[in-house]
Amino acid sequence: MTSCLLPRPCQLTSQLTPRTRQLRLRARWEQARRDPAVFLAGFVFTLDQHDRDHPIKQFPIARPHIIPLVRLWQGNPLLSVRKSRQMLCTWLFCLLALWDCLFHDGRLVMLQSKRADDAIGDEVAGDGPLGRAKFALNNIPGKASLGLVEGRDYIKLHNQVRFPTRSSTLWAIPQGANIIRQRTASGILSDESHFQDEFADAYTAALPCIRGGGWFVSLSTAHVGAANDLHEDNLHADR
Repeated sequence: MTSCLLPRPCQLTSQLTPRTRQLRLRARWEQARRDPAVFLAGFVFTLDQHDRDHPIKQFPIARPHIIPLVRLWQGNPLLSVRKSRQMLCTWLFCLLALWDCLFHDGRLVMLQSKRADDAIGDEVAGDGPLGRAKFALNNIPGKASLGLVEGRDYIKLHNQVRFPTRSSTLWAIPQGANIIRQRTASGILSDESHFQDEFADAYTAALPCIRGGGWFVSLSTAHVGAANDLHEDNLHADR
């Protein structure tokens, strides 16, 4: 799982019979279940508001930082990532959170921002952590052929996406430790963590998740606050 080789996009040509296309699509979906990079390359579309002509486009898996970040996420329970604009880091980790719930049983993944509205976002605009995940889920190609049915396999709520057949949930939450402390999370994405005044408390509350086999990702742009302390390995919260 450490290879940085690019997975091939899912290509289903019109020259194939419908039956063959369906079989290839399902085979590729099975590969995506085993490898999130395949999911990103073959089944994910994002929204680019800067492109007037083609705003909905395949996730740019070929960008040089994408695969290394995917492999780091797979191999490390705690990541602190300093990002800059247009790197698609928020998109990337929201999609990895979606992959985690889409293909695995019993997952509870929290998407945390400073305010609940920021975390919930807008699925039409592809904005906010949960809004991005919903947008990608809406645009998975061949959902009918894959048997991925809204209302049965996934249910979109205001602040959650539930996967009943897997007992998994994506949950948008505001900053702070309360919700994290009250639940046993499988994964936590803290977006724009440098803006969260209560980030240190949230990180402390997330330690059982990290130590128990879950994952925690802090995304930040500014070199200030507790998120920066974590990045510099100076946040000594009950280690």
